[in-house]
Amino acid sequence: ADACELAAKTYSRETGVDVAITRKPTGEAYAQVRAARDNPRADVWYGGTIAPLLQAAPEGLLEVYRSPRLADLAPWAREATERSGFRVAAIYRIVIGFGMNPALLSKQRVEAPRCWSDLTAAALSNDVELSNPVTSGTGYTILATLVTLYGEDGAFDYLRRLAPNVVRYTQSGTAQGPSVARGEVAVGVSFVHEFVTQQLAGFAVDIAIPCEGTGAALGGMAIVAGAPHPREARLFYDWALGRDAQELANHTRNLIVPANSSATVRPEAARFANVPTLDVDPMRFSQPELRKRLLARWQREIGDAAAKR
Repeated sequence: ADACELAAKTYSRETGVDVAITRKPTGEAYAQVRAARDNPRADVWYGGTIAPLLQAAPEGLLEVYRSPRLADLAPWAREATERSGFRVAAIYRIVIGFGMNPALLSKQRVEAPRCWSDLTAAALSNDVELSNPVTSGTGYTILATLVTLYGEDGAFDYLRRLAPNVVRYTQSGTAQGPSVARGEVAVGVSFVHEFVTQQLAGFAVDIAIPCEGTGAALGGMAIVAGAPHPREARLFYDWALGRDAQELANHTRNLIVPANSSATVRPEAARFANVPTLDVDPMRFSQPELRKRLLARWQREIGDAAAKR
């Protein structure tokens, strides 16, 4: 939220255009854009994992726009933007990892997990926190990562074995950083920058990249179809892809790998910029049929059981 607010304030100061931000988990943002398709109130969908945006694109919810700034993007960002038919721009890259509270793990005499398989250890009962993939883009990225790693049936078998250790599935994927930092849980699974944020705030939080492999996600941006201020939306879109705008996050504790190839990456984020990742294809996992099936299965086999605990 701090990075988004800084972007809004900076853009308003530089252009004189007022910007209002409504912050929602990515799944809720998608639902809102879809519900308001006949009378859109938003102009730009800015940030959040790219899969829900890619799902919205073929539904006609997002405008096609070829920004003159696309040439400034890194190859991975240009490729993702082109594959979306220029309806969604990739604006940053983030990686899934574990955040751990070393004091809690030591007190409970539990060895720090380094692999996905370690999270199912009985010693971590009710001490792991994830996000709900139905509402959270982070949660859906974790689900897609596990399906890529184990196959669909293998992923759900893993999730059932993991369930006794999960104290809660949060609505948003940003909750795990504070939960681990405050000692509410020993382990959180989220994008690593959420835990780097806590380190920079002075909390003792350790970070690990799962040994079996991990997933990465791209952050996305798009102009809402029928946006009430289309000209201003394009101007903001162009500005947001520029180097200066992409470096704004460096002045907050929200550390990401920016899409603009000339933007500086802070050392704390650079540590994870080249982490080897699984091929979690955002185009595949944004397909409506697959996404709907995976989320329905998660709710049926994991979410409903968790609600009864």
